[in-house]
Amino acid sequence: MAHKADFERNYFLDDIPLMDAKERFERHVGAIGVSDDLITEFVPLRESVGRVSAKAIFAKISSPHVTTSAMDGIAIRFEASLGATETRPLKLTESDFEWVDTGDPIPTGFDSVVMIEDIQKLSDNEVVIRNPVAPYQHIRKIAEDIAAPELLVREGVVITALDLACLGAAGLSEIEVNREPRVSLIPTGSELIKIGETPQPGQIIEFNSVFLSALIEDWGAKAIVEPSVLDDPKMMEKTLLECSDRSDVLVVIAGSSAGSEDYTSTVVSKVGEVVVHGVAIRPGHPVILGSIRGKPLLGIPGYPSSALTTSELFLKPLIAKLCGYNEASAERIEAIMARKIASPLGEEEFLRVVAAPVDGDYVVHPTTRGAAMTLSISRSDGVITIPHNHEGLEEGAEVSVSLRRPRSEIDKTLLISGSHDIAIDMLANNLSGARNGVRLISSSVGSVGGLLALSKGFAHVAGTHLLDEKSGEYNISAVQRHVPDESVHIFDFVGRTQGLIVQEGNPRKIKGLNDLPCSGLKIVNRQRGSGTRVLLDYLLKQSNISPGSIIGYDNEEYTHYNVAAAVSSGFVDVGMGIMAAALASGLEFIPIADERFQLVIPSRYIGIGSEIDILLEQLTGEDLRRDIASIGGYDVSRMGRIAARIN
Repeated sequence: MAHKADFERNYFLDDIPLMDAKERFERHVGAIGVSDDLITEFVPLRESVGRVSAKAIFAKISSPHVTTSAMDGIAIRFEASLGATETRPLKLTESDFEWVDTGDPIPTGFDSVVMIEDIQKLSDNEVVIRNPVAPYQHIRKIAEDIAAPELLVREGVVITALDLACLGAAGLSEIEVNREPRVSLIPTGSELIKIGETPQPGQIIEFNSVFLSALIEDWGAKAIVEPSVLDDPKMMEKTLLECSDRSDVLVVIAGSSAGSEDYTSTVVSKVGEVVVHGVAIRPGHPVILGSIRGKPLLGIPGYPSSALTTSELFLKPLIAKLCGYNEASAERIEAIMARKIASPLGEEEFLRVVAAPVDGDYVVHPTTRGAAMTLSISRSDGVITIPHNHEGLEEGAEVSVSLRRPRSEIDKTLLISGSHDIAIDMLANNLSGARNGVRLISSSVGSVGGLLALSKGFAHVAGTHLLDEKSGEYNISAVQRHVPDESVHIFDFVGRTQGLIVQEGNPRKIKGLNDLPCSGLKIVNRQRGSGTRVLLDYLLKQSNISPGSIIGYDNEEYTHYNVAAAVSSGFVDVGMGIMAAALASGLEFIPIADERFQLVIPSRYIGIGSEIDILLEQLTGEDLRRDIASIGGYDVSRMGRIAARIN
């Protein structure tokens, strides 16, 4: 095995603008002769769906290939029916007609069909009709549907299931299509383990190849997932050369950056050519573009969001070129940005967002940013681009969204903004059932943030649990303060038990808030504006505990699950959160206070037969109450009741 010291790592060659990088790669792909002559093959008709037609496809036979009857009845010459009426019916004998069934060829000499329902049968050889028929009535004429050699499918078109009807009717049993390009996916990293194995510290589950291979298949290529390659330059070189012999495109996953274990650029430069290393985009900055032995190569970052972005930008159009079809543009919507977003100058950022229609406009909220975020990929509805010469987007900015989810699904979406709660996830699950078909998405910005979003028209519902220190009431004064110009209903959702989440066995022997200032004890807090943070600050004030005396007071998380995860990992000793999060994570819980988590909804949404009414119906249903109560730590006795109306 070669020593890593024998190889020098290449750092970024440039920070190339995206359009320049695309043009360089396209020119290079053209220079090495990729897709000059596409390889074609014949496949059975049923297997042609999703494949690209290699040539224009013409009808082999007409459909129908003969003139046929469109009804059960008798074939006649239309002249024989002239004069027939209800009062003066006509009798036809065997020389005047012939019995036919639907689809039967029309016998020679006849040109019309009388339906069986309009016939009085006297015998097999005699019938009576009471209405005349027109020429060609109830007849399917030859080539009525398809007239051979009519054009059925153009060259370079992706064949769909609906195309099979006309192709089959026109007598085609097999179709000439472009061969699917073969794409080798090569995961790299000594730390990788297979899906299903339990990762130890320092190990990473290799899942990039799973979702990337599905995307590649969806784009029309054949994905070949290669065994993971260790961080060894010689092994990588051997794998790349072997894959270049059996594949049309090589995609190296991870190893494209400038870390101590990143050798992709060095190896590709040795056995092939690197034309781009480092593009001014976020995420996906350290992408590599080049070739080996005349085969295009992409070195994509290992972080999943970076891998997805670079694949969509560079691999997808390459596959379209190799398949011989024109890449379709994603559907776009114009929307309003619900939050201010900062972005670094000099990099084109691709920001994933969720979207919902609110008061006639589409409103978008950013999902969690970061190259390693997988859940934000799954939950996102689309992508907005922040140009390289912008420092971000202002709240209320008009943006264009490239959709990754059907618009019809987005149009059935409700947006709840505010405090995070596990019970909200349960409500969303119940709403999305087949009977309702309503999608509920949440933006976890804290109780105050949720009320502000509602007041600005950036949400349908706000989830809040803000305690008024003076009155001891929940939410009413906060709603009056933050949503002053909107008539709203406040609905009870759940009662929750808030307290301290501690590690299993409570090794630090924490009993309550008075223990938080103890020497060496580290906590994780919720973000400013969250109801949990407001409650903690209120309780600390009541106990005369200074926040400055607590280690980690400014260490913030945005959800109760994240607080529980931080405690479970041992990174912190304790966090403020709800009992349900502790129970779900197998942690211990020290109750501190009970509170009311409520939903604030503009009154104008209620009672108009909208998705909001479906949500309110769910709140009063026993199924949701039972599901939430089973989690533990919730009081569902008031769920769905109107707690207050504020005009």
